[in-house]
Amino acid sequence: MIRSMTGYVSRSYNHLTFALHISLRSLNHKFLEVNLRGNASWLGLESELRSMTEKTLSRGKIDVTAEFELFDPGKFNINLNAVLLDKIVHMVEPTMKKDDRFVLNVDSLLKLPGVFNLNYADTPFNDEEKAFIRESYQDALNELLREKAREGEKLREPLNRYGAQIRENLEKIRLLSAKQPEVIKEKFAARLKELYSLPNFSESRFYEEVVFFIDKSNIAEEMDRLESHLKYLEEMLSPEYPEPPGRKVGFLMQECLREVNTIGSKTQDAEISRVVIHSKELIENIKEQILNIE
Repeated sequence: MIRSMTGYVSRSYNHLTFALHISLRSLNHKFLEVNLRGNASWLGLESELRSMTEKTLSRGKIDVTAEFELFDPGKFNINLNAVLLDKIVHMVEPTMKKDDRFVLNVDSLLKLPGVFNLNYADTPFNDEEKAFIRESYQDALNELLREKAREGEKLREPLNRYGAQIRENLEKIRLLSAKQPEVIKEKFAARLKELYSLPNFSESRFYEEVVFFIDKSNIAEEMDRLESHLKYLEEMLSPEYPEPPGRKVGFLMQECLREVNTIGSKTQDAEISRVVIHSKELIENIKEQILNIE
C-alpha cells in the first residue's frame, strides 16, 4: 500500500453526555511524532489516544486536536470558597457606598484568585463512554488513512514510471556491455605491448594485468543486483504490498545508486556513461518522491 505523508480530517461525534471534536493533520517527517492538543490530556486520555495513533500510523508528524464538550455537571468538580468571597465583599462594601461608580459583579468576583475553581472530575468517563471515545477516535484515524491512501495513489504512477525507466536503462546497458569485449581486447593488447617493452617484465605481472582488466570490465554482477532491486521496487509499489513502503524504498534506492555508480566506474563506453547519468537522475527523483510517502 502507498499512503501519502500528508492528510487532514476533522470529525465530530455526539454522545448523550458529551460531544467529541477531533481533527488530525499528518505532515512529512522521517519518523513518527504525535502531538496532542485540546482538553483530552486534562481528562486523562492523552496516553490512550497517543497509543492508538502509534498503532495505526508508521511515519509522519501527526498533530491531534481532541476537544470534549461535557454536558453532564457531574463530570466537573466545582469549588467555591464562600469564606474568602464573604471577606472580599465586606472589604469592598464601604468603597461601593462612597462611590456609586464602583460596581462589583458576580463575574468579577468569580475571577478573583482562590474564590472559584472548576476542574474535571478524577474519573469523568465510565466504561461505556470510554468505549465510545475509542471507537470514535479510531474512526477518525481510519478516515485519515483513507485520505492518505487517496493521495498516495497519485504518487504511485510517477514512482512506477521512474522505476520502469531505470529498468529500460538497465537493458540498454546490457546491450551496450555486450560490445565491450572488443573494446577491452584492444585496450588490453595496447597495455600488453607496453608491458613487453619494460626491461623488468615478468609473467606474474602479466597475470596481474589480466586479472585487473577482467575485474574492471565485468559489470554482470552489478547488473544482476540492480535488476533484483528493481523487481523488489515493483513489488513494494504494488497495491497488494501489505505495509507502508516509504522507508524501505529509501534504503533500496541507496543500494540501486551504489550499483549504478559501480557500473559507471567500470565502464569503458561513453554511451553507457550517459545511460548511467540518466539512471542516477531517476533514482534521485524516486528518493525525492519517497519523502512524501509513509
